[in-house]
Amino acid sequence: MKRTLRNLAVIGVLAAAPVSAQRYLTEVFNSVDVESNITYGSNYSVLTGAPVLQPLLMDVYKPTGDTETDRPVIVYIHTGSLLPRYINQLPTGSKNDSATVEMCKRFAKKGYVVAAITYRTGWNPASLSEQVRKQTIIQAVYRALQDTKTAVRFLRKSIAEGGNPYGISGDKVVIGGQGTGGYSALAYATLQDVAEIQLEKFFNTDDNVFMVDPLILGDFEGLGGNPALNQDNHPGYATDINMIFNIGGALGDSSWLEQGEVPMCCIHGVFDPFAPYANGTVFVPGTSFAVVNVDGSARVTEMANAFGNNDIWLTPPFTDDLTNYAQSVLTGTINEGNEGLLPFTQPQNSSGPWEWWDEATVTAGATAVGADPVVVLANGYASNPVYQALGPVAGRARALAYIDTLQNFITPRMYRALALNVGIDENSALAAGVEVYPNPVAATTVITSSKSTIKNYVVYDNQGRIIRNGTVNANRFTFDRADLASGSYYMELFFKEGSLTRKLILD
Repeated sequence: MKRTLRNLAVIGVLAAAPVSAQRYLTEVFNSVDVESNITYGSNYSVLTGAPVLQPLLMDVYKPTGDTETDRPVIVYIHTGSLLPRYINQLPTGSKNDSATVEMCKRFAKKGYVVAAITYRTGWNPASLSEQVRKQTIIQAVYRALQDTKTAVRFLRKSIAEGGNPYGISGDKVVIGGQGTGGYSALAYATLQDVAEIQLEKFFNTDDNVFMVDPLILGDFEGLGGNPALNQDNHPGYATDINMIFNIGGALGDSSWLEQGEVPMCCIHGVFDPFAPYANGTVFVPGTSFAVVNVDGSARVTEMANAFGNNDIWLTPPFTDDLTNYAQSVLTGTINEGNEGLLPFTQPQNSSGPWEWWDEATVTAGATAVGADPVVVLANGYASNPVYQALGPVAGRARALAYIDTLQNFITPRMYRALALNVGIDENSALAAGVEVYPNPVAATTVITSSKSTIKNYVVYDNQGRIIRNGTVNANRFTFDRADLASGSYYMELFFKEGSLTRKLILD
């Protein structure tokens, strides 16, 4: 966003939700149930230097009162510079961060199940040695990647062996990361071969070894390696996923990304001072040290589109306000037409405008772990100066407006990548039981289904634009054309089993 508060109004326009609810696209539940601190595994942390076995925890968010049992699941990875909150000299860095909790709740209200995970943290950002800084941070990203895969295996194991307590589908899994969590999400989607992690840039010239050795730290799945440094969790379960989204993270190296990998949706500040938007050096908040050269969201989505990995979002193309904004003069056409990329032209020294925190809570938390709360808050405001200038009430409202925008950019792409609009066979009994009468339509028409409940509908014009949608939850409803002009339209009807499309002729 530009440097004036006037742009908050722009965010509000972009974040405006459709007038009616539709499961997995808009919020259809009023509240969320959260089961906290579920142990999904355990592994060795090196935060203090000596390996210590620690539990890996997740909070699971579910829509209150939902009866579905095969819901898509999102594994959400929080930010925090790969160090614990406050110890990282920042007010963020936990699965309980305000923005992380809000994102998880928003997705759950749309019908998704969300698992917000903890992961092992620990590296040496203050070392005077560039080799030490680089080696310890790439190992920290590697451990976070392993833990995220452990979480996915745990969830699939819960279906197969635990009676599916979270009501999820093992075939519809998304990884999402915010800040440093975005680094892990991108690594999850791309790191597959040892040669990819053992590049020249990741070779420790002081010790003459590669910085990551799977024979010692375990493989990309988090299995094997030195049993004093890595513990196997839930072997035998798959870790494949459908897509990732990255909010402000970067890719360790562009060579990791290859043709055929999952779609990647990225949101990034063009002038982010810590994670480069295109290509550059990582700087860690709270320190003045450079760490390693990486590829940011602009480069990631450019390559993903060139490889055809994001083609699922091209046909039909998205025509919503956010997509148009991403490719408009408002951003100087800065995303260069790369589908899946939403750039923010925010102030140069702001990296997470969706973040907010309570000063009293931060002060108490920082003091409890021996960190200086004055320094912690100063570092937080240095990366989000507009929040400080606005104050806690207006600053929180601004952060929530950004979260509206994140949700409305990610959700339709996730909906398509997960094939949540899967078509129903036109030769099926369900399809034969759907009737639209009268058609052509003068004023109203009645849509009925004798075999399954109609959950929602969407009406498209002949250019594929959504012009009307609504919730039904019945076997019959009346559609009023109201002010729609004469012509051809298409109505997509959504059932538990999938969707059907019927042509409407409006006289």
